[in-house]
Amino acid sequence: MTIRTEYLADQEMHLPQVAQWQHAQFGYLNPAGTLEQRVSRLRDALHRDRVPMALIAVSEEGELVGSASLLAATLTHQHLTPWLSSVFVPPEMRGRSIASALSLRAVDEAARLGFKTLYLFTPHNESLYARLGWKTFDRTVHNGQPLTLMERPIGA
Repeated sequence: MTIRTEYLADQEMHLPQVAQWQHAQFGYLNPAGTLEQRVSRLRDALHRDRVPMALIAVSEEGELVGSASLLAATLTHQHLTPWLSSVFVPPEMRGRSIASALSLRAVDEAARLGFKTLYLFTPHNESLYARLGWKTFDRTVHNGQPLTLMERPIGA
């Protein structure tokens, strides 16, 4: 399958689906958060030239097959910026390198914006990100969930 990574800003009609995915997949990290708040955060990320930025993956047919965001800050380590966040691929589309493509596009976008390092946290996918050049620099617990914090030098 051939996919394209694009800015959500250029295909805003996908925003409700991305918000639903993120809320369903990552809502447990912020149990007080609502779907409406997620929609609002995504609207605030409809940029091509600055953080926050939302990215999507679409198939040749234009079907939405994944999403990711670049954020200035996240749940932990507020002094570090920017963060790759909310990488999601529907279960039926996994195993096709879509998450990898979105993650690498985020690295490219961070580089284009002048950042030297990109950060992320993951509760489950440390090995995926390690294969893409990310290094673990810390481990923490948030809302009872163990998280691995990783960084990737830009250009690595």
